[in-house]
Amino acid sequence: MLLVLAKNILRDGCREEFLAVAKLLVEGTRKEAGCLAYDLAADQENENVYYFVEKYVDAAAFAAHRASEHFQAYVPRLNDYRTGPSQVTVCEVEPF
Repeated sequence: MLLVLAKNILRDGCREEFLAVAKLLVEGTRKEAGCLAYDLAADQENENVYYFVEKYVDAAAFAAHRASEHFQAYVPRLNDYRTGPSQVTVCEVEPF
């Protein structure tokens, strides 16, 4: 299983616009066959930082997510509200 953390740092004054587009991305992604969980978490110490917290059954499911129609449509729109691209960390979950 893969755990993906995507850190997003927002430009000042763009929170509401970012959240509106992020909601569409979350809703579409949660319907993907290989997606186990997909949430947006707000940093408690910095109001301009959000994390997409994602779980996929495997690397192929993550690749399918990145190729999906909703990912291709909404991620470029998110770029309008961030200081730069997401900082993405991909982790293999230990099968304990």
